[in-house]
Amino acid sequence: MKKLFAVMACGAAMPAMVAPALADGPFSLKDTPVQVEAPSWSGVYFGVSGGYGHNHSKNNYHDSDDTTSSKNEFADGGLVSLIYGIDRQVGSRFVVGAFADFSVSELNRGNEDIHNAMTIDRSWAIGARAGVLVNERTLVYATGGYTQAHFSNDGWWDIDTDDTTAHGKGGQNFGGYFVGGGVERQISDNFYLRGEARYSDFSGRITNSGTVDGVDYVDREVPSIWTVQAGLVYKLDRSKVLNPDPITEDRGPKVITYSGIDAANDAVAYYGGTVFGLSGDLYKNGFLLRTQGIIADYNYKAGEPDNSTVDADDRSLDIMLGYQWVFSNWSAIAYLGYEVRNVHLSPFDPNNDVRGGADGFKVAVELETDDESPLYGSLEGSYSTAFNSYYAEARVGYNAKTFIIGPESSVYSDEGDLATRVGAFATIPFHLWWSGLPAKLTFNVGQQFVNNSGETRAGGEGAYGGSMLRVDF
Repeated sequence: MKKLFAVMACGAAMPAMVAPALADGPFSLKDTPVQVEAPSWSGVYFGVSGGYGHNHSKNNYHDSDDTTSSKNEFADGGLVSLIYGIDRQVGSRFVVGAFADFSVSELNRGNEDIHNAMTIDRSWAIGARAGVLVNERTLVYATGGYTQAHFSNDGWWDIDTDDTTAHGKGGQNFGGYFVGGGVERQISDNFYLRGEARYSDFSGRITNSGTVDGVDYVDREVPSIWTVQAGLVYKLDRSKVLNPDPITEDRGPKVITYSGIDAANDAVAYYGGTVFGLSGDLYKNGFLLRTQGIIADYNYKAGEPDNSTVDADDRSLDIMLGYQWVFSNWSAIAYLGYEVRNVHLSPFDPNNDVRGGADGFKVAVELETDDESPLYGSLEGSYSTAFNSYYAEARVGYNAKTFIIGPESSVYSDEGDLATRVGAFATIPFHLWWSGLPAKLTFNVGQQFVNNSGETRAGGEGAYGGSMLRVDF
C-alpha cells in the first residue's frame, strides 16, 4: 500500500510541476544549445612545405707550415620539404608528437659556370615537437631533433696552387642537431596550415686534405643553416587510418597520392606525388595543392676526348598551387608553382648543361575524362625554368570499367636534349582490401627515341617501361 500511495502521489504532483513550464509555451529544439565537438589534434599526418634557407659556414684551414685561416662562407636559396608525423593531444591544452621530413634544396655559393661552386642539395630530419593550444584550432609549438644535410662540391673545396689543383671531396654529409618553432592552424577537418622556423647546427667535417709540395694540409667546414617554411598537412585521426570515410559519388576524395617507377636504356627514375583538395572534395571545382618528387639515376658516354662514362644523380621536388574545373564528363586543372632540382655528374662533364643545381617557376596543365566515359582520354604538360624542362603526354583508350587500355605518346626535354616516346598503357582500377580505398594501377611500355646520347633522366634510345600506383583518400 505504501508503494502504491507513493506512485499516486508523484503522479498527482507532476501536472503541477509541468504547468509553469507550459505557461511559457511549448518546448522547442531551437532553444537547445548546439554542442560543437572540439577538434582533436591526435592522429597521423603527411604534407608538404616550401620556403627559404640560409647557410653560414666557418672554413678552417691549417697546414704543416703553420699557416692557418678561418673565414666565413654563405649560401642561400629555396627548398621544398615532404613531412610525415604523428601527434597526440594531452588534455585540452597540450600536443606532443614525432615527425620526419625530407628536403630538396638549392642553397648555392660560388659560380657553377666556372666550376667553382657548392650546393646544399638535400637534407633530412627526425625529431619531436611539443606545443600549447592557444585556442581549439591554433597550436604554438617547439621542435628539436637530429638532422643531416648533403653538400655537393663543384670545385668550391678544391685548392689551387701554382703547379696543381688539390681536389676536394665531391660531396659530404654533415650531421647535427636542430631546434625550432612554429604556429599551426586547423583550417578544416583534416587540413592544417603551418609556418615554421628552424636552426640547424652541424659538426665540422674535413672537405679537403692531403700533401702538396711536401706540405700537409687540412681544410674543414663547420656549417649551420636557418630555414623558414610554410606548409600544408593532411591529418587522419588514428581510427580513420585503417577505416577511412567511404568515397562515394556525393563525397569525393580529399587527397590523392601516387608513386611509380620509370625505366629506359641506362636510366631509372622513382617518383611520387600528392594532390590535396583544399575544398575537401576532389570531385568538385576548387583549389588544389600538389607536390611531386623524382629520384633519377642514369649514365651516358661523355664523348671526345676520353669517351668516359658519366654517372648522373638527378633529384627534384616541386610544390604547386592549382585550380580544378569539373565538367559533366571531364575535368581540367591548371597549376603554378616552384621547383628545386639538383643534378650531380661524376666525373664532371663541362659539355652537359644539365648539371649542378637549378630552381625556378613551374607551370602544368592536365585534362582527363571521367571514370564513366567509354572512351578514355588524357593530356598533360608542364614547363619548368629549372634547366628549361618541358614534358607532354597524351593517352587515348577504351574504358571497359574493369580496365582501360590504349596507345600513348610523350616528349621530354632538358636544355634542348629531346626524348620522344611511343607506346601503350593499361590501367586497372581496384579497391585496397584492408581499407576499401579506391586505387588504380597503371603499366606502360614502348620505344624511346633521343637526339643525343641519353644525357637527361629520360635515358637513352631503346625500350622503356614503367608502373604507377594511385590511391584516393
